[in-house]
Amino acid sequence: MSIHPSAIIDPRAKIHETAVVGPFCVIGPDVTIGPGNQLANNVTIQGRTEIGPDNRIGAFATLGMPAQDKTHRDDDCQTLIGQGNDIREYVSVHRGTDKGGGITRIGDFNQIFVYSHFAHDTQVGSKCMFANCTTLAGHVIIGDCVVTGGFAGFHQFTRVGSYCMIGAMSALFQDAPPYVICTGPRAQAKGINLIGLQRNGFDETQTDLVQEVYNRYFCSGLIPAKALAAVEEISDNSELFTRFIDFVKTSKRGLVTRG
Repeated sequence: MSIHPSAIIDPRAKIHETAVVGPFCVIGPDVTIGPGNQLANNVTIQGRTEIGPDNRIGAFATLGMPAQDKTHRDDDCQTLIGQGNDIREYVSVHRGTDKGGGITRIGDFNQIFVYSHFAHDTQVGSKCMFANCTTLAGHVIIGDCVVTGGFAGFHQFTRVGSYCMIGAMSALFQDAPPYVICTGPRAQAKGINLIGLQRNGFDETQTDLVQEVYNRYFCSGLIPAKALAAVEEISDNSELFTRFIDFVKTSKRGLVTRG
């Protein structure tokens, strides 16, 4: 175990022998840090926080801090971080609350750029990339392989489907379904995330199907219920379709409109 002598670590914390803890880090009593983690200087980790293997955590990052919620600041809840994440400087991740399920969760192999914020009870999938100053309010849910531009903001309780891209300086107030690019001060759907789909292994046949799903839902002029029925007409019950259909059916805030 490599722990800098200036680090302040509660003796009850559980730190794997292969972890590296840099200068001036502060680690609380209920923290568990798995193998292969590398903490730069001045990292603060508090609360019931569990960090999986092989994460890199940048200087001045804060993980597991109390929620910024007047009624639930000090709930004894969890922060769960998966494996292989690159969490850069000044990133903040707040722990869950009793009213929100009790867990803030970040999956595996995500890139999280400087100053990004993940509020209480957020749920983030895997293989996402969050550009600088991306800000998630409480209870936001992000799927897999999502990309955000710098300063993107997410209203509380919004959801983002897998393979979406949210543009820089965009504010998302409603749910963004899978495969879609959303941009604008009040983010709207601008088309499918073609480059993102190709980079994640979608072939031409699959991207053509995604385009047809988008056209039927967003470009048909039908009301949402009938637009979804039009998508279901061509569904072959594969994951490509069910991922979109199930997301739409479970939306509570409604979907973004086409811009």
